[in-house]
Amino acid sequence: MKVAILFLGIVVFSEAAFTWKDCVPSTTAHPYVTFTSMSLSPSPVLVPGNVTVGIQATVHHHFGSDVNIRVHMDKLILGQWTRFPCAYSFGSCFDNPCELFSAFGNSGNCPVQLAAHGIPCTCPFNPTTIDLPPSVFVVPHIDAGWIPIYLGRFRVRVEMSHGHAIVGCFEAQFDTQDHSYGHGFLFASLNFE
Repeated sequence: MKVAILFLGIVVFSEAAFTWKDCVPSTTAHPYVTFTSMSLSPSPVLVPGNVTVGIQATVHHHFGSDVNIRVHMDKLILGQWTRFPCAYSFGSCFDNPCELFSAFGNSGNCPVQLAAHGIPCTCPFNPTTIDLPPSVFVVPHIDAGWIPIYLGRFRVRVEMSHGHAIVGCFEAQFDTQDHSYGHGFLFASLNFE
């Protein structure tokens, strides 16, 4: 019994590093977007707190509302990946990139981190190189009742599709942790892989 509790304690308090990959299928002859680099720190991401994100990608084709974005988000719960539903445009959602970016265009509030590096918050998108050097974004405070939902190990897959073809894709895995409480027995990252 003591060995099982020790093993559970090691697993509960372990953290995996941020990982990512470009996941455009090899059968896609002409991808619209390819990702060459992504970074995220700290790992785990502290909630609330600052997160530093870096992205390098290439937009190969002009596109706009003819492309859809589907986000698949899963959370590791008791060793099983569980689909995180779409709620308030967060989670496993389906959207049009132009509608997604229209919130910035309508308010004129493109995040300064993007605007400072020439990354537009407008649609349509034109062929270009995206180079967002490591830039700090603020992860806001989450009400205490939501903390168990938003903390832990996440797997995210973002697919861009044109018709039935996937023309852009990346996958990432990362951990989130409560900044004010550190590691908690019930809400820490569980990684049984």
